[in-house]
Amino acid sequence: MKKIITWSMIVLLIISMVALAGCSSQTENPGTPPADVINPDREGEAGITDENSQNGNSTSAYEGDVLENAVSVRIGRDGEKEWAVNMYNNDAAVTMLDYLSDSELLFPTYTYEEEQGFVAQDVRGEYTREDETTITDVKAGELYLFSGGQLRFYFKDMAGADITATPVGYYADTKGLTEAVQEAYESNKGDTWGVEVYFQIKKNIK
Repeated sequence: MKKIITWSMIVLLIISMVALAGCSSQTENPGTPPADVINPDREGEAGITDENSQNGNSTSAYEGDVLENAVSVRIGRDGEKEWAVNMYNNDAAVTMLDYLSDSELLFPTYTYEEEQGFVAQDVRGEYTREDETTITDVKAGELYLFSGGQLRFYFKDMAGADITATPVGYYADTKGLTEAVQEAYESNKGDTWGVEVYFQIKKNIK
């Protein structure tokens, strides 16, 4: 009887140690935010589906060289001001729009570069490089897609940036934009998921 009790205690001790070890590692590295953190309105992976990208709109579905107010953005988790973002009517930008759902999306960025003036995040999808170009000077509010699938939003004017990327859009109004991103970054320090700046995005174009 004593042996049975002793072995039971040892097993319980081992189970407790494993559980504590799991909790510890989870605290140190929580991983990617779950879908309900990124997009609480929809199930699935941030409201993005392969069906949208494969069977969604093509370039011909949109009119004009610039798609005005294609996306509305609020900067930060508590941002109240809505910023209008105009998108270029090129294949890369349209593919990106096709990946967006019609519901509001909480979009996390994991890279914040104060000196280089941008925030960035890798985005899903297969993107053409046909509209890729070299840009010497970058302006605040401009969005670029790089060959590796990294989307950058520049919140500062950067003279001599010398980047090679595909222009995909720009903020229609840039007054106060730099400060809004900087404030969102400061207020989000210590985020559980390691997110530098959150953006709340809503697609306006169908």
